[in-house]
Amino acid sequence: MDSTMERAGNFLPRVDDSAASSNAVDRRVVTLTAPASAAAEQYRTLYYRLERMREQRPMKVVALTSAMPGEGKTVTSVNLALAAARANPERRILLVDADLRRGQVAPTLGMRNKVGLAELLAGECDVRDVVRRFNSTRLAVIPAGATPEESTQVLASARMKQFLKAVREGFDEVYVDLPPTLPFADAAILGHQMDGVLMVIRANVTPSKVVNQAVEQLAGAALVGCVLNGAEVNATPYLKNYVKK
Repeated sequence: MDSTMERAGNFLPRVDDSAASSNAVDRRVVTLTAPASAAAEQYRTLYYRLERMREQRPMKVVALTSAMPGEGKTVTSVNLALAAARANPERRILLVDADLRRGQVAPTLGMRNKVGLAELLAGECDVRDVVRRFNSTRLAVIPAGATPEESTQVLASARMKQFLKAVREGFDEVYVDLPPTLPFADAAILGHQMDGVLMVIRANVTPSKVVNQAVEQLAGAALVGCVLNGAEVNATPYLKNYVKK
């Protein structure tokens, strides 16, 4: 392990505040933009469901993926991580954008995506160059950085395993935004290294057959549940139809 990654475990708990304009935050980050809304409450409910799961099994590193692009996995990842940071201010919370093909965590939070996970894994920078604290919250963020030529190879590397080991030591909770499952092998590769994986599903958009294919591709990963995104309050009939083969 090189010195950059060796220092990660000691450095990560001491990230500094970073300036991020609240005006640039995506309005769908309702845990910030509309904290009293029903949507924000759903993200808090999701977080506390994970907390109950943690009472039964260790689940420090939780990843979120989807079957296909455009299902809302990044917005869900950001809202969930912020809900965690607000619910437990004494805990060290980290959000990692591991979608090296089309990282959206930084723009969603209105942060600059100068360098990130891609550069860290390439050995081009130190952890202190990529991790930053979001605005005035206690949430630490590592953006994706520039898109590498071989994203799958980078995420499957020994450096990525070292990185995950380091953040396990440096943080109490880690949320990882993965690429969509079906178009790429990335989510299947990283899913096996996570304590839990959540599948984000777009209501009335994603066919159950596609979801089943994504779940099969993640076989062996600790899939702990699905998040139905964009569902109406009275979506019960859809939910009943959704589980049909």
